[in-house]
Amino acid sequence: MKIARNQNDTVFRFEPAEREILLGSLLELRKHYQTDFSQLSEALQQHWRGTMSREAEGEEIPGAAEELEAERLGWRPERLALLDKWLAPDSPLQNPAQASLTLSQGEVDEFLSMLNDRRLTLAVGQGITEEQMDWNPLTVRSRDLQRALWEIHFLAYLQESCVSSLLEE
Repeated sequence: MKIARNQNDTVFRFEPAEREILLGSLLELRKHYQTDFSQLSEALQQHWRGTMSREAEGEEIPGAAEELEAERLGWRPERLALLDKWLAPDSPLQNPAQASLTLSQGEVDEFLSMLNDRRLTLAVGQGITEEQMDWNPLTVRSRDLQRALWEIHFLAYLQESCVSSLLEE
């Protein structure tokens, strides 16, 4: 992946294999965002609700859980609209010859957040723990777990590459 920052936008250019994996991830994430919240598994609903507490005292912050849930659920339709734009049939990301994604400055943050959404929803959906997310996929016997870990690692690579590129400037 190559990243070029212009004054008003950022252009991500992908190698063919990167594009294929990213497209698959974004298509799955779009399906996830399109799914009615009540139709998600209990684990995924809990993920989107989140938790707010004072860690030291272990007590909940009054009203914070409701605010967090409302905020997080509000992200889903906004991010779905961006994905629809990026995944449109005439999008350069859909064209193997161009394989690029041009994002405005505000969309870069959303892109990074969506990559993280996919990583976390994939992990929650597959029952992958935080410790397991760091496992080497080559050492895992289960093909489903192995496939999920490869995708999680790839999306982390994209996130790290984006952040490194942004920090260099």
